[in-house]
Amino acid sequence: MVYALLFAFSALFMLNLVSGEGVVRQTTSRSTGDYACSKYMCINATLTGDTVEYVLSSTGSRVPGWMAVGFGTQMSNNPMVIMWSNSDGSITLSQRVARSWVMPELVSNPARVATLLSDFSTTETGNERYAFSITWDNSARTNLIWAFGTQNPGSSAVDAPFQFHVDAGYAHFDLSKPISVISDDESASTASNSAPVPSSSSTSKTATSSTSSTNGLPLNAHQRLALAHAVFCSAGFILILPAGVLVSRWARTFTSKWYTAHWTLQFVFGALSIVIGLAFGVHSVNSGRHVEHLNDRHKQWGVALFALYIFQSAFGAFIHWVKPKNSTGRPLQNYLHAISGLILIGLGFYQVRSGYSTEWPMMVGREELMEGADIVWYAWAVILPLLYFAGLVLLPKQLKQEEAAKSPMKEVSSNEEQSSLLAEPQVEEIGMNKIYRD
Repeated sequence: MVYALLFAFSALFMLNLVSGEGVVRQTTSRSTGDYACSKYMCINATLTGDTVEYVLSSTGSRVPGWMAVGFGTQMSNNPMVIMWSNSDGSITLSQRVARSWVMPELVSNPARVATLLSDFSTTETGNERYAFSITWDNSARTNLIWAFGTQNPGSSAVDAPFQFHVDAGYAHFDLSKPISVISDDESASTASNSAPVPSSSSTSKTATSSTSSTNGLPLNAHQRLALAHAVFCSAGFILILPAGVLVSRWARTFTSKWYTAHWTLQFVFGALSIVIGLAFGVHSVNSGRHVEHLNDRHKQWGVALFALYIFQSAFGAFIHWVKPKNSTGRPLQNYLHAISGLILIGLGFYQVRSGYSTEWPMMVGREELMEGADIVWYAWAVILPLLYFAGLVLLPKQLKQEEAAKSPMKEVSSNEEQSSLLAEPQVEEIGMNKIYRD
């Protein structure tokens, strides 16, 4: 009887194979995991027993120079695995840790050793995929950071230096999610353009996680310094200095106090904001051992812009205190001062935009400094010139006041009442003579 049952089961099994249904979709209760994708790369994680297999794959948007994943919620003091391909077709796996927001250093004896999975890795252009396995930390909820760089280190050495990433972020993985594993035959028929990968890269039955921008993470010390630099310098160059210019353009025909307001904004409040911002910027660079001074256009333009601000302030003081002799009209130096001031503000706008759109992502590994920053920047870049040039409608009035201030005082009548009416305006005009000509 037993032999008959065994024969019957064997016959059914063979019949199943002959009918072409021997290759079935396998499901496993032992393998679980999660995956997530960003613009440039995807991360797949498969938990089997006490081992987690990770696959870092390119989306094809850009050719990866290197790809990395770290364990934690921030770059500093968390272990990470960085991988890149070499010219001979091999793949380098480097385990590192960053002590601050600087280039990660090699860890010779990591607490959890990552092992390259060559069978699941490929350097094929457009389908780059780097895989490794690592001991599970016994936590189903795993916080990951990730980074994608386009510049290959150019060396197979595990301690080779590499360039800043072009994109980075974090993801929250739930390694307890069930995963359906597709058999080799089925995977070959549905994904002809990709090589077999660990089970986590197969379509999951559960909802996937999604990677998030690093903007959701708290700022570290280096980033806080960079942010303070951005706030103070932006306030100085595109808020305070333009305010001083608008005061000069609009208020000079209505009050003799315009010059006091002008130089106070430009020299006192402007200098405080710009110098403090510059100090924060220098300190931010100094806080990173692998960050250099003046190694990119933003830093170089920053120094040039600060020098131009010092020149403009000194030039304004010179114009105020040193008047050309025998001048019958507005001196040329006054026009040069106005033109250089407008150039200073224009360059300030350029510098602020390069700071939040280029320097911030490159230096601190986050997305743009402020969501919607471009909208605010473009709006202010349009509104400010409109306010300034609208003030030119007062130019005829200004020229008449300056001309009146230069004319000799008329003799006043001996009539006491008439004298009292004329004295104040005449004194006011003479008193404003120097101010109008500044």
